[in-house]
Amino acid sequence: MKIIEFLIENWSDVTLVVSVLFIIIYSSFTNKTEYLKADLFSLVTEAEKIYGEKTGQIKLMYVIRKIYSKMPVLLKLFLSEKQLEKIIENILTKAKKSWSTGITDGSDSLWQ
Repeated sequence: MKIIEFLIENWSDVTLVVSVLFIIIYSSFTNKTEYLKADLFSLVTEAEKIYGEKTGQIKLMYVIRKIYSKMPVLLKLFLSEKQLEKIIENILTKAKKSWSTGITDGSDSLWQ
């Protein structure tokens, strides 16, 4: 009951704090995902070189294990393994296009 009274009495302060926290988390998450995509491109390329063809699951697990060790805790809270797999598959599709043109470092307009 006291919590509800506190929230009612200080609703503007609570709203401000929640808004600021949301902005910090959102900006942190969006900035980190750009770095994550660049790291994923490098890891997908590395896995392809190490394991070669017809080893998709092994390469996927390699990339997931490597990227999870690099990811900040905050990003791990918002990004499930299934979501990460979808991102990796998307990166792989774009990486294959880049590899076919001879680009192996992700420096092209891969993310646009």
